[in-house]
Amino acid sequence: MKKILFLAALIGFSYTSQAQVLKKIQRKLEDKAEKTVDNVLDKKQPKSETSSGSVNTSGAIDILTTSEPFLGGTQLIFSDDLRNEAVGSMPRYWQTNSTGSVVEISGAAGKWLNLAPQASYQLDTLLQLPSKFTLEFDLLTRASEAKDLRKIEFGFSKNNNTQKFIYGVSKEVSIYQALQYYYDNISTNAGTHSSRLPFPLSNYANAVMHVSMSVDGERLQVYIDQQKVLDAAIIDVNAPKHFYLSTETYRNNAKAFISNLKIAGF
Repeated sequence: MKKILFLAALIGFSYTSQAQVLKKIQRKLEDKAEKTVDNVLDKKQPKSETSSGSVNTSGAIDILTTSEPFLGGTQLIFSDDLRNEAVGSMPRYWQTNSTGSVVEISGAAGKWLNLAPQASYQLDTLLQLPSKFTLEFDLLTRASEAKDLRKIEFGFSKNNNTQKFIYGVSKEVSIYQALQYYYDNISTNAGTHSSRLPFPLSNYANAVMHVSMSVDGERLQVYIDQQKVLDAAIIDVNAPKHFYLSTETYRNNAKAFISNLKIAGF
């Protein structure tokens, strides 16, 4: 009987030892498999790097492009660089509620329309604009400080009448943008839509600013020197679109000029 019990115990011990050995082998295989998976994941895991290849641990987001570029229309509708206008005269394709004259300016190529203070300007012609078009112009300023220019507005009016000063907030205006030099921002108003964007207008006391506008149905994009400052669906597609520009009363002999107006379709 003792022999039988000893033999049974020996067999049980053998099974237990084998089971423990198998468990150890299984653990080793599992550990090896986990390490293999970790290595594969580490290789696939993208690293956050700066342009120099070092790991970016600052948490900042590097934006490589700020916006889509402005693309001007390819089919010319209207263009006026004032080159054929006599110096001292009001240009033939423009009208105003005040006064204006073509001038040449030292340090600035071409000819420019001198914008009187507290005055509004529109084209002296009716243009049939398509639903998709672009409008560009150059705005030249001369001032001791940019804030002396106060505010210059531009946008689209519902009529082509400059018998009176055109206020951006009037019901005749469908949309306008205001270069608020004294606040260093650009404000936009179109019916129920209004916005305000900080912009370094203080840098434009004595500079040429290129303004670009793109209209595509309801969508309006505005660029200042290729920097997009507005992109919104705020255009009334059924409203007439007559470009206008208005100035405020300048301070300390500040002056503003416009030239190189171009309107093009697609």
